[in-house]
Amino acid sequence: MKEIEGGARLKRVHCNDRSQPLLPMAKAKDQFIYDSETSNKHNQLLKQIESGIKLKSVKCNDRSKPVLDGLRKFRRQMTVEEQLQKADAPEVLAEPDDLDDIDRVRDDLQSTKQMLALELRNKEAMERENKRLLARLQNLEAELEAERNRKSAPQNGGAPSGPAPDTDKLVAKLKAENEAQQKETKEMETRYHQAAEELDSTKAQLAEALFQKKQAEKQLKEIEDGLVEGGRALQKQLSKKLISSKSGDIRKQMSQAKINELRKQSIPVQEDSESEYTDETITDSEDEEEEDLSNDPEAQEKRVQRELKLLATKLKAFKDKEASARRERTALREQLKLQQKALREERKKYKSLQKEVDKMAKLMREDEEEGDEDEDEEDEEEEEEEESEESESEESEEDEGSGEDLPADAPVDDKRNNLNTRTRRHEGILGALKKGNYLLKANIDRVKDDLSKHREMSLMLQEDLNSVLAELG
Repeated sequence: MKEIEGGARLKRVHCNDRSQPLLPMAKAKDQFIYDSETSNKHNQLLKQIESGIKLKSVKCNDRSKPVLDGLRKFRRQMTVEEQLQKADAPEVLAEPDDLDDIDRVRDDLQSTKQMLALELRNKEAMERENKRLLARLQNLEAELEAERNRKSAPQNGGAPSGPAPDTDKLVAKLKAENEAQQKETKEMETRYHQAAEELDSTKAQLAEALFQKKQAEKQLKEIEDGLVEGGRALQKQLSKKLISSKSGDIRKQMSQAKINELRKQSIPVQEDSESEYTDETITDSEDEEEEDLSNDPEAQEKRVQRELKLLATKLKAFKDKEASARRERTALREQLKLQQKALREERKKYKSLQKEVDKMAKLMREDEEEGDEDEDEEDEEEEEEEESEESESEESEEDEGSGEDLPADAPVDDKRNNLNTRTRRHEGILGALKKGNYLLKANIDRVKDDLSKHREMSLMLQEDLNSVLAELG
């Protein structure tokens, strides 16, 4: 207890355990070194893997594949200037004709773009067909040469009356088709060049119209700024001159000649010309403003005429757009007719090839006749549908012709109502025409798909026929 209370000093213990030695970071010359601490490249790599290496920052300036997402949306968005112009559109009534011309030119550009795209698609399809036909011609010529070599090899006479004339006829037909398609491609190229020239000319016209529009807007802004400054100057003069007590006597001495002179003069007045305007002019201008605001039939007539003019320009714009949509509809109908004609010819060609294959293979004709009758019925149904669509469009055009202008002596309310109803009707007609054009485009695409399908089927039949001819020869 005494030792515990007194705190006896413990003996010092020395540890000679070398199982976990304490190794410094820097090794001395004659000091123990592990194998993993030797300065090898392998050990250095292991240390780098354990500790990690800071990589260099790499910047990629590769512009071979630019990101173009959202460009179309950005182009369709309106800028701040366009939004301001749209907001101020009902106020600016100076030159509606220029705006209508720009809309018409823009619609023409859109229609020409669509026609150019269709022409390019047709041209690509014709080039593909030409390549196929050329490859087919080369194969047929090679087969013909092989057959002639076979026939000339025996030299014993007795040339078999085989299918050589049939193959010659097929080659001649294919050559004629190739020439016709080459002519069509040339015509398409000329049309494409003409359309490109028209597109350039319309672009130039659009640029000129936009330039004129900007100039007119600048002039209108200058005039409006001048009007605002003139109004402020007149207000300052009124506040100065109305204080004087002589305004009542001078107002009685005003004459109609001075009133007419003031009306002929321009409204904006500068601050330097205060000495030229007297109390008479100021009081008279105040009276005129009060009369205009209270009861002025001329101002009301001008307002009504302006409103009627706006409605007339709106109606004219709808009519112009309707006319462009009708032109586009006629072009699409002509294109649909051409595609349907090509489809009928391709079907006839397919039928003739099928007959030849059936003759060569000695198959029954009953199924073929049934199939022909079904196809003829389908063609008749398509023609009936086209005729019904044309008759419906003609009826709609006849209905559209109703609703003429009212006479000049008609009241203003009747004119306004007539213009409103006509604009609504023409707007509905324009929407229907656009919908019909979209359906026509869809029909054209469908007919093109059918045409390509029939061409592929005819090519397959032609290959079968050639194989049968080769077996017979």
